[in-house]
Amino acid sequence: MKKLAFFTIIVLLLSFNCFAQDSSFTINGQFEKIQKGIVYLSIYESDKTIQDSASISDGNFKFTGFVKDPYFATLTMPTAKPNDYFAFYIEPAIMSISGRGDSLRLLTVKGSPINDEDKLLKERMKYVTKWEDANSKIFEQAYKDKNKRIMDSLDEVDFAVLAEKRKVVSEFVKAYPNSLRAAMAIYENYAYYAEASEVQPLYDMLSPEIKNSVKGEEIKKMIDTYDKVAVGKIAPEISQNTTNGKTLSLSSLHGKYVLVDFWASWCGPCRRENPNIVSAYNQFKDKGFTIYGVSYDTKKDKWEKAIKDDKLNWNQVSDLQGWKNSTSDQYGIKAIPANLLLDKDGRIIAKNIFGKKLADKLSGLMP
Repeated sequence: MKKLAFFTIIVLLLSFNCFAQDSSFTINGQFEKIQKGIVYLSIYESDKTIQDSASISDGNFKFTGFVKDPYFATLTMPTAKPNDYFAFYIEPAIMSISGRGDSLRLLTVKGSPINDEDKLLKERMKYVTKWEDANSKIFEQAYKDKNKRIMDSLDEVDFAVLAEKRKVVSEFVKAYPNSLRAAMAIYENYAYYAEASEVQPLYDMLSPEIKNSVKGEEIKKMIDTYDKVAVGKIAPEISQNTTNGKTLSLSSLHGKYVLVDFWASWCGPCRRENPNIVSAYNQFKDKGFTIYGVSYDTKKDKWEKAIKDDKLNWNQVSDLQGWKNSTSDQYGIKAIPANLLLDKDGRIIAKNIFGKKLADKLSGLMP
């Protein structure tokens, strides 16, 4: 028994050492202008944020820890100007971060393959980023002016920007199939408003090593989910509670055309889209059309208030779990508003049709 126990301890120690070698990171930092103070590190893992701090002495600071995979991270300082932070990817490596320090955005990182690859992608994406930034500034002003017409038109521009981003990602994956950053870019840009037929070719380009990585497996899972909710497939069953606590299943609405509408009271684009949905509902509700709203809310009172304020006079359900709503994984919903249009048999015939497109589609089905 003692020998077995000793052997077990040795195995555990060896396992830990392997983990430490494979998953440890070190950040050696150096500031030219900032000689003392505190710097904060935030690591954004998939479901949690890890935070740490380090003292700056003679311009130097150091972080150590463990990460199994590359994650988005930021460096901040309490003395920095608002929105002045350094964004990078942290991975199991010995990295050096350096610069003046009085402007964190101008720092550089070395010794990190994932960040080297990220620089290449950012260079290719530069023209799209400028377009996106300009669009965001116009939207901010329109939001201040409460100009719904401009905000709605910019939603369409967002889709155009997304399409352009995907072109860049496609070329990047083709050029760097053995890059983990390429796999991350696929997931970042195709995790919403996408189809299996769009993602599968990109996944196929990746090297076997990247396909077998955690991110590669996530992409494969995403493709499988998209395939289950593709146009032509029967929509998976949804069964959640209405505002009065009664369970309502999606399949109970068979016999009508149904718009499955994913939304939330806190979602600005959803609330701006609601008048278009209300208009379509009022126009076609007597012709065999209804709506099954799935809310990504967490607070029942705010959900109910939004329903009343926006006059959403149709079936509404929620499990009040926010982004953890069971349909998020079931349907691959990672951005809202989102919707699916079902025929009378519950088969998906269209996806993510917004604005006038919804009424136009229904007009063709129910003239």
